[in-house]
Amino acid sequence: MSCQTGIVASTAFSAYLENTGHHSDRCIKIVIEDEELVVQQNRLAVGDWEADWDRNVMVCIEDGEPCYIMYRLEKNSAGQYDYVFMSYVPNEASVKSKMLYAATRATLKRIWGDNRISVDFMATFPEEMSLQGYKNHTLSESSQAPMTEAEKELEEVSKNEAVIRSQMSSHSATLPGLNLPIAQELETNLEKFKKGFVNYLQIKLDTEKEELKLWDCSNIQVGDLSDKIPLDEPRYHLFNFNHDFEGEKIWKVVFLYSCPGYNVPVKQRMMYSSTKSSFLSALESNGVEIAAKKEISDGNDVNEAEIFDMIHPQKHASRATFVKPKAPSRGGRRLIR
Repeated sequence: MSCQTGIVASTAFSAYLENTGHHSDRCIKIVIEDEELVVQQNRLAVGDWEADWDRNVMVCIEDGEPCYIMYRLEKNSAGQYDYVFMSYVPNEASVKSKMLYAATRATLKRIWGDNRISVDFMATFPEEMSLQGYKNHTLSESSQAPMTEAEKELEEVSKNEAVIRSQMSSHSATLPGLNLPIAQELETNLEKFKKGFVNYLQIKLDTEKEELKLWDCSNIQVGDLSDKIPLDEPRYHLFNFNHDFEGEKIWKVVFLYSCPGYNVPVKQRMMYSSTKSSFLSALESNGVEIAAKKEISDGNDVNEAEIFDMIHPQKHASRATFVKPKAPSRGGRRLIR
C-alpha cells in the first residue's frame, strides 16, 4: 500500500548489510543521496543500549536535515539483535525531502528486514530522538490496544500521507486549495485561458523553488498537441478543445499529466504526482471546468479521436435480453394407452 519511490540501496550499503560485522555497530545513520540509500555514519556499541543512546543518536542529528537511524538494542530471546528504526524529518527540511523520506520508509524497512525492527517511529524535533523521547514513545504505544498487521499497514500509510500533507504548506500567493505556490505569470495566464484568449497552457513544477510556473501559453490546433509533450520532463497541460458535437460547436477543457517514464528523477516524479490532485481541485474551484483527465508518457498517447472519446464516451449498446433456447424436439407427442 505504500508509495514506491524507486530509491534503492547503494552498492556500499548492500555490502555493509552483507557483512556480519555491522552487528557490532550500535547506531547507523542512513540518508538519501543521488536517489540511493547511503550509510553516512556508523557508531560502535560501547556500553549498554541505554547508556549509548544519547551520545550516539543525538550527534547524528543535523539542523534541517532529514535522516533515518537504525539503533541496535540487545539480543532477543531468539539470540538476534532487535533494532529501533527512527525517521527524523524536521520542519525546516524542504517539501520534496519530506515527501521523499516519508515515502521511502517502507523501502528501507524491507531492505533492512522488517523482522529485525522491533520499534519504529517518526520524529520532527531533536528531543523526540533522545532516550527520553524513545521511552515516551514506547510508553504511549504500550497503552494502546494491539493492532492487526492490516491495521499497522494502514496506520503506516496514514502517517506518511499526514507528513506529506502537513509539510506541503505554501509560502506565497496560491490558488485556493493548491498547496504549492504559483508564479504570478501562471496566475495571469490562467485568467486568459478561462476567458478564451488562449487555448493551451503548459505548467512546470519548479522543484527547486517549489512552485508552479507557466512554461508555454499559446493557441494551437488539436493536431499540434502531441508535439507539445516534452520527452525529458513531466508537465501539466490544459487544452481547451473546440469541436462539433451533435450539431453544436462547443469548448471542453482537457487536463493532461505527461511523465516520460522512469528516466525522470524520483523527486520530480513524486512532486508532480503528489501535487496533481490538489492542482485539479484548485483549477475547478477557480472556475476551470475539467471535462476529461489523462496521464500520458509521450505525444503518441494523445490524438484528436482519443480526446473526443475522453470527453464524449461512446454509449454501449444495451445488452440484448437473454432468451432461453427451446429444448430439442423429440418428435410429436405420443398417446399412452
